Amino acid sequence: MGGTAVFVAPAVLMAFVLWRYQLRRAQQTISVKISGGQGRWAPFLVLTALAVARSVVFLGLNTFLVLYWIDHLGATPMLGGVALTVLLAGGVLGTLVGGRLADRIGGVHTVRFGCAAVIPALLALRMTPSPVWALLLVAAVGVTVNIPFAVLVVLGQDYLPGRPGTAAGVTLGLAVSAGGLLVPLLGLLADRHGTQAVLTTLCVLAVPAAVLARFLVTPAAADDGGVAGRR
Repeated sequence: MGGTAVFVAPAVLMAFVLWRYQLRRAQQTISVKISGGQGRWAPFLVLTALAVARSVVFLGLNTFLVLYWIDHLGATPMLGGVALTVLLAGGVLGTLVGGRLADRIGGVHTVRFGCAAVIPALLALRMTPSPVWALLLVAAVGVTVNIPFAVLVVLGQDYLPGRPGTAAGVTLGLAVSAGGLLVPLLGLLADRHGTQAVLTTLCVLAVPAAVLARFLVTPAAADDGGVAGRR
């Protein structure tokens, strides 16, 4: 726990950078016109449900991955910590990959790809008996589960162009918090049936996210019924 103090310095540094940036923005005399387009609440609600499901999967992995490595795979606590590090490092890469994919193929297709790709990665991780080989699979899980992360926030703002703060607060704040509220239920499951039952449950929970992703529409197509967004 004492090692967490190491993160104080970069946090303070980034706070200073953001503060200076905000000061420069406040001093500029640029008139910003916020789009007053109508909100597309139906696809936004689908997006929110998807974000909650993705959050449960990711936070569940964060919480129980080390215990899974120790209790089920028979690894040392150190190797369990390595597994969690690999998951989070894959998450960083997945966020970057998701941004590049969104630029190339669009946000909706990127979310669909990430939500679909995480299912076989999770299943393979659950079925692998070796804690060493499972490190490769947990990296794949970290990448795929985070591909939609930043894209969901942007899509939420596109669906509610006149309410960017509300969109970001729901997709980035409320959805993640709601996912965290469900993690204690996974803890009860782990107490009764072991951490392998938690991993199995996370595999199942990844499926509704992939299904919900099929109902997303491109922001430009939302007003005309979303036909183009489902192509």
